[in-house]
Amino acid sequence: MSRPSAQQPGQQPGQRSVRRGAGLHVRLTAVALAVMAATLAGAGLAASELVRVGDRTSLDRLLTDQLTDLRTDLPALVRAQAGADGVVSADEARTAAAAYLLTHDGSARHLLVLDVDGRVQRSTAGPPALAGLLNRGDLPAGEPGQLLTAPSAAGDLRVLNAPVEVGGQRVATALLVGSLEPGRAQAVDVLQRIALTGGVGLLVGGAVLVVAVRRATAPLRHLARAAADVDLAALPDGAPRLPGADRRDEVGVVAHEVERMLARISRDEALRRQVLAAVSHELRTPLAVAQGHLEVFELTAAPHDDDAAATAAVLRRELDRLARIVEDLTAVTRGGTADSAAVEAVFVPDLLTAVAERSRGLGLEGVDVQDEREAPAVVVVGDEDRMVQALLNLVLNARTHTPPGTRVSVGARRREDGWVVLEVADDGPGMDPALAEVAFEPFVTTRSSGDTRGSGLGLAVVRSVTLAQGGAVDLQTGPGGTTVSLAFPPAD
Repeated sequence: MSRPSAQQPGQQPGQRSVRRGAGLHVRLTAVALAVMAATLAGAGLAASELVRVGDRTSLDRLLTDQLTDLRTDLPALVRAQAGADGVVSADEARTAAAAYLLTHDGSARHLLVLDVDGRVQRSTAGPPALAGLLNRGDLPAGEPGQLLTAPSAAGDLRVLNAPVEVGGQRVATALLVGSLEPGRAQAVDVLQRIALTGGVGLLVGGAVLVVAVRRATAPLRHLARAAADVDLAALPDGAPRLPGADRRDEVGVVAHEVERMLARISRDEALRRQVLAAVSHELRTPLAVAQGHLEVFELTAAPHDDDAAATAAVLRRELDRLARIVEDLTAVTRGGTADSAAVEAVFVPDLLTAVAERSRGLGLEGVDVQDEREAPAVVVVGDEDRMVQALLNLVLNARTHTPPGTRVSVGARRREDGWVVLEVADDGPGMDPALAEVAFEPFVTTRSSGDTRGSGLGLAVVRSVTLAQGGAVDLQTGPGGTTVSLAFPPAD
């Protein structure tokens, strides 16, 4: 059997509690921080890529400038070493290459290698890692006439392989090599620095953003609390004024529209009560007249005529049923007003005893009422007669709308907050979820025809008499049965 859940503050009778997730300010802050983090990540990656590309471009410029100098200066040295016939021998070319390398010793970023007739000479300066590759024979040779990136044991290298000619004669092959690893290391360093500073910025900015967004969304929270605290039973007396309605932003628009909605509900509720009051008032007089004439008829004609007696019995049952409907309408019309209920001390065990006696008097079978010795020995402030009326209405509702053989139980318990909860539960098939949402509204019923048709006022009366005593109503239903709980505050 399903168990009732505790009534939430500001929750209206019969209204299901709503599970709230993270606050709007938390979600907005999370989204903003996610965008900031993505932006920082993109900026860091872009900055590191710019550093890497810039380093490669700088290295390419260095290599091409070195090749230009080589093709300008080396031929002059070669011609100076050439004989009278103008033909350059290998030894003369090597001598010219050595003379060139004495005045062009490379740099800390690149290594210059000249291959003259199979003999290799290199610049004295240059990265040690590249010199080591050359000594081991692992230095990439590249492609003649091309500047490209080649992998090596020392990382990626930029390699420029170009022939050097003098008078149409190839005198040497130049190999200029520079490492890309310093630029890559610098890019990684930039990325790490941006990540570090960005992380600190996100922490500080996130804290500031949480405070700022929370303050910015505070009017929405105030509006939500005010809307949740609205007493729908008091709406006919006028719609309340909500905070933020005078603002000229989105919060003001929402508050204004909620006020308009509550005003419409207030007018509709007032009109509904006026109609119910008028109907119940107008029905009382003809009912009283009809019952009076029926009593006279029963005293005179009915004792001498069996058919007349049967007809009178049928008429009395229908008039009694109509009178109960009028009384229910009157109770619903009074609504949850405190002045319509007595204020007295009600001992909970005595209340259950009264319910048990009334159930037996009505001939209700299959109703289990908690023993008064097991009930919480507490006192609540309210109207005992109306509490009994509400519980009996729930019992009758359960017996009417459940299959034969369904057990109905009535009990009481005390919540952790001190409130006393009166429960009427059955083990029937449960209510349709769509019907459960509006079960406490007047004229809602599952019986629309036949002798067992109902007025649909039972649960509406329960809500009205419970609200009138400062209580709260909750309904839980499912395949295991239905439980209606009436919660009342304890006496001081």
